[in-house]
Amino acid sequence: MEETKLIAVMGIEGSSADFKDDGDPNTLQVVFLDRRKDGPSRVSPDGEVVFLYKPSEELQSELIGKAFDARVARAMAGN
Repeated sequence: MEETKLIAVMGIEGSSADFKDDGDPNTLQVVFLDRRKDGPSRVSPDGEVVFLYKPSEELQSELIGKAFDARVARAMAGN
C-alpha cells in the first residue's frame, strides 16, 4: 500500500457505471464526476476506483480510506 500511486481522472467519456479501472493493482484511481447522474460519490467494490461527485473533504478522505481498506482485505484474502 505504501507504493500505491493516486491517479486523478477527470472528464470521463460515458457513464461512471461503464468506467473500467486501469487494471494496475499499484494504482488507486480517483474519478471526479462532472454530472450529478453519475453520482453519488462511492468506492468500487474492489477498492480500485473512488468516484467523487462534489464531495466534502471529509467524505473524500473517508472514501479513500474505504478504498484502502478494501484493497487490504483483498490482499489478505490472497486475491
